Order: sequence, then structure tokens, then C-alpha cells
Amino acid sequence: MTAIAYKNPALYQRSNHSESTTHSAMKVLAITLFALLATSAQAGKLTDVLAKIVPSFPSGAVINGTEADPHAAPYIVSLATNFDRHSHICGGTIISKDWIITAAHCVSNPVGMSVIAGLHKRAEVDERTQQRQIDFGRIHEQYTGGVGPFDIAILHVSESFEFNKWVKPATLPSANEINEGEIHLYGWGQPKSYILTASKALMTVTTQIVPHEQCVEILPDDAPLAETNVCSASLQQSISACQGDSGGPLVIEREDTPAQVIGIVSWVYIPCGLANLPSVHTRVSAYIDWIAKIQSAYYILN
Repeated sequence: MTAIAYKNPALYQRSNHSESTTHSAMKVLAITLFALLATSAQAGKLTDVLAKIVPSFPSGAVINGTEADPHAAPYIVSLATNFDRHSHICGGTIISKDWIITAAHCVSNPVGMSVIAGLHKRAEVDERTQQRQIDFGRIHEQYTGGVGPFDIAILHVSESFEFNKWVKPATLPSANEINEGEIHLYGWGQPKSYILTASKALMTVTTQIVPHEQCVEILPDDAPLAETNVCSASLQQSISACQGDSGGPLVIEREDTPAQVIGIVSWVYIPCGLANLPSVHTRVSAYIDWIAKIQSAYYILN
């Protein structure tokens, strides 16, 4: 790298006056080379060592998605830790006037969390949106706090949502139902892997369910995959490795019927462009009895 730097006359002249300037120039070159390596990695040219992939929580991205039609997903909500200063951290799904489901890894202390429904552009909180505060919540008791199964939480809002064309619930699947075919994800994540800022508007992507047996075969042997997960395909477009806000909805959409939430965005393999592997979601149908149990316990106590 030093020889490369000194082939640049401008850098050589400055280096005679300032050693620190040379170091800065070398740092720039190093960053440039790193960027070139990253670009090569996208093309599959990086070495196996540098291309190592690891399971992680999604970074809030719908890579290679498109902007959703305004209010196309009236069941999606934005979650934040602070009600007075709402700063989006995760997505969630309305399942009734008083209840939301999301990923367990999105929740630490549920009481006091902020929920905004009816959003399209994240910054446009207006007469169409409804903000609520969480007054009760439960993380699945078997969730260990890391990447893996039981990544589900249920939240109760202090004031019921008012359903209209901008705010509506998604339906739940039948207990232990296994789905197949086309699915949709929604989220406010970054629209491209090279754009580091979040999308201003709700993004969506259409993909396919990967049958569980096939997902087991595709993922690495040490993948923390469980029977209670559902996988979505990358379609060789790097869209599943980073798709969807954590906690957001994986849905089946059918004409003239409400969308059905079949999954909760849980974890993926990173780096996004290198992994090209299925994304893993919490399969909602595996937790129908658990959802009902928590709701019943809440109503008994309240």
C-alpha cells in the first residue's frame, strides 16, 4: 500500500512536509481498497474468510423492495421505546383493537413503549395516524434473548385503535397452519444495501415461502432454525437477507380478504449481499395458543 501511495505525485509531495498527512492518505487508500473488496464481494469474488456469514437480527431493511402504495398495510405499526419522543426501532402487527404482536428481541421493558399506526411516511404523523402507549406486554417465556426460536412478544395498548381504511388488523392463521407460495413483507428500512439511511416511506417486497425441509438444507448446519420458524426466499436478488424491519409482518395477501400475518421478521444471515440465504421468521401459527393464553391472563387480571 505504501508503494501505491508514493506513485501518486501529489501524495509524495505532501509526505515530505507531513508524516501525518501521509498516514491520512494511506488511510483513505485503505478505505478505498476495503470498498473495492466489498464491491468484489457482491460479485462473489471475496475469499471464504472475508465472506464469512453470521446469523443476526435484521438491520431494518427492505433491500431491493419498492415503495408500498399508501396504507397498503394498515395493520403495520411503528414501535419506539419512548412515547413522548417516538423514534422507530421495530415494526409490529395489529391483530385486534387492543393487541399487537412483534419480535421478542424488539422489547425490553414493554410498559411505556410507543406505537404509531396508520403511517406511510415515517415523519408524517397526522390526522390519519394513531399513537398509543403500551400498558402491558409479554415476551415469550422461552425466548433466550439471542438469535433463535420463541422470538415473539405480544403488546396491549392503553387505548383501543379506531379501525378505518388507514388502520386495520391482520388476521391470525389457524393453529399450526403451514403456508406456501407468495408472501409480502413491509417495513421502513433502507431501500438499497449501499444506502445507509432508512426509507422515508413504507417499503414492500414480494417473495416466496421456502418449505421448512428445504430451508434446513440450504442454511448452514449450525443455523439456529426451529420447527416454529418459517423461511422466505432471497430469489437470488439479495432481498431476503436484509428484508423488513425486525418485528414486522410477513403476510399472505388475497383478493377481497384481510391480509393474514403468518410470520414475524426475526433473523437473517449477514452481510446481506454475501449471504443470499433465506430469511427466518417466527411462524405465528406455532404460537396461536400462547397468544390466546396471554390475552386470557390479561383479562382475568384486569
